[in-house]
Formats: sequence, structure tokens, C-alpha cells
Amino acid sequence: MDDTSLRQQFKINAMHGHDVGVWVCEGSGIFLSPVLFMQAVRPEPAPRLLLVKWKSAAIPPKPFRKDGALPLVYSDCGRLPSWPYYLHLFAPQAPIAQALEQTSSLQDWSWVVPVIGIILIFNQKSDRPPSTLSFNRLINRSEPHRPNTPLAWVQDQHLPCVIVALGYEDTPASVQQFRDHYDLAPDVLVLPGPALADARLRNRDASSGWLSSMFEHQKVAFDQEFAKTVLNGLLQQIEREQ
Repeated sequence: MDDTSLRQQFKINAMHGHDVGVWVCEGSGIFLSPVLFMQAVRPEPAPRLLLVKWKSAAIPPKPFRKDGALPLVYSDCGRLPSWPYYLHLFAPQAPIAQALEQTSSLQDWSWVVPVIGIILIFNQKSDRPPSTLSFNRLINRSEPHRPNTPLAWVQDQHLPCVIVALGYEDTPASVQQFRDHYDLAPDVLVLPGPALADARLRNRDASSGWLSSMFEHQKVAFDQEFAKTVLNGLLQQIEREQ
């Protein structure tokens, strides 16, 4: 399927009234987390591929110059009880996530619906802060703190944002440790939640869609109730910043 037919097949029908988009991205390197989040929020229809065109008058950045488009994973989330909007979820396809953060912003791309918020997902298994007595910290204690690139990019978008901390305990000490590690301001909403869970039993008799089948060997899932909590948290953040 060529790029043109792909855009036509998955063109967003933004005619429901109050259609909005939410950007979902990954901070720890587990690039299927946004897709798993989409599946947890709305299993059907399954997430699918989408291309969004470059809109700036300048030439597209080199990683996107061939097609002049941003390759995404898209989910038609629909209308949720707690949201006064018809919701569309977008995430960068894994191979281009870093290139996007290094070359452009969300405002450089032609969105069919306004993108009004961002969800950034961290996973403790891939992002465990070193302990105070760790060997690496003792060796590198004089090195300056290196900012997390996805977090810096998200903050540069100047949109309401929720930071998801998978696998971190829901205790003041654990959340503060996470905040200190990333030097997060007090007004940044951090939601600790359950780690990605083994989904083999739950999905034994269910099809999870062709896109997620690429990651079938992972056999993990995002907690559905926590996904709803994250969306509600983002809505509250958006209302506070309006």
C-alpha cells in the first residue's frame, strides 16, 4: 500500500463535534507502551497507522523529507463518559520517535484535530533511578545531570501534560524520588501506576489486532483502569490550564 492510499484509508473523520487529539509518547525506551495504552483505553477498533503531512513552508527535516509526512500510530478512541470531547490518540511510530524530538515540534505538522494534551509514559524497569550507594553513581558523581530528551521535548510543546510512572509505588517517597530524578516542577502531574502486566491469560482467546501482533512475543498489557485514570488526570490538567 503506498502512502497516498494509506492516508485515504485512515483519514480521520473529525465531524463529531469537539474532536480533539492527545499525543502519547514514551520516555524510557519501551516504544510499544503508547500502543498498549491505546489498546487499554479502547481495544476496538485496533490502533492503526496514519501519516500526517508537514505543514511548514520550510523543507521537511531530513528524516521526513522523502514523504513529507510523520508516520504515526493512531487510535479512534471515541467519546468517553468523563470527557466532553470525541477523542483521537496519536503516537510516533518507534523508528521515528527520536528523529521527531530532534527536528520538529507538534505545531510543525498538519493535524486534522487540535492536539490539546500529552501523555508521557515512563517504566521503572527501564528507567530505575540509581540508588545513593550504587557503583555507577559513585563513579559518575561529578557528571552533570543529563535531561531526558523525550521529557524536554514534551515540555517544549507547552501543552497540558501528564507523566505516567509505571511500576512506581503510589507513595509520597516513591513519587518524590521520581520527581527529583527528572527535576520535575511541583505543578507537573505525576501518576504512579501498575507495571505492564503479563497478558497471556487475558488474551489467550482474543485477537489484539495486527499492529500489536508485531510485539506478540512481549505478552504485556497496560492496565485498563489505570489508563482511564490517566485520561481523567489529563482532562483535569487541561481544565486547570484553560
